[in-house]
Amino acid sequence: MPSSIEIPTTPPSELATTLSLAEVMRALGLDHAASILEPAMAKAIAHNDSPTTLLDQLMREQLRVQSERRAQMALKRSAIFPLTTMDSYDFDYPKLIDRDVVHRAATLEFVKERTNVVFVGPSGVGKTHLANAIGQLACLRGYRVRFTTAADIINDLVAAQSKNTLHRRLCAWGAYHLLLLDELGYLSFDARGADLLYQVLNRRYQRGSTIVTTNLPFKDWGKLFQNAASASAIADRLVHKGLLIRIQGRSHRSDREVD
Repeated sequence: MPSSIEIPTTPPSELATTLSLAEVMRALGLDHAASILEPAMAKAIAHNDSPTTLLDQLMREQLRVQSERRAQMALKRSAIFPLTTMDSYDFDYPKLIDRDVVHRAATLEFVKERTNVVFVGPSGVGKTHLANAIGQLACLRGYRVRFTTAADIINDLVAAQSKNTLHRRLCAWGAYHLLLLDELGYLSFDARGADLLYQVLNRRYQRGSTIVTTNLPFKDWGKLFQNAASASAIADRLVHKGLLIRIQGRSHRSDREVD
């Protein structure tokens, strides 16, 4: 037999007066602040701190923990792989890279301005490394970020089109503050694939930011999309008011580095 439901016998008004301060904090979702309440109070008494100072410290600690948790969840939802950092990139290795423009991208001003970043260079020079590092910074700042490869997003859209859910998927891909579109140029697309990718970028145009990594210079995008008009339209959407970062050099593959 199902267990009986326990009916509360204490009115809410009385319950609020009988709970301890730590229990009230937990009831309000301030679990971390509740967990450090006693040592924080002891420290405040020892330093003769005011109640306001104690409250300020508790709330700031709670905010710090919640912000870290939100950032970790955002990073998990972003599907960024592999996780990289700006500090771990060797700027001395490429034959040519504009470090100042990379650092400008890392400020995330382009996300606020809803413009784009395009990394162009041969395989193995760290395009994905830098793109993912910027994406991780965006997650830590509270932006909605998503990583995907060009092939995967087109496959997703083709599948959605066959299920009559294309509009829903286009809305989903258009909703991110920052979209990381990796490996554009490694596989060519047919006319349908090019059109679907254009629809994503057109939907995001001046509404959200996109970082693209590609091994092809813009002059060769006509071969990629098998249509010079589509290639030109997509390139125009990406570079308008955005940052173009060219990297030159030979491949620097290792177990710890990515394209």
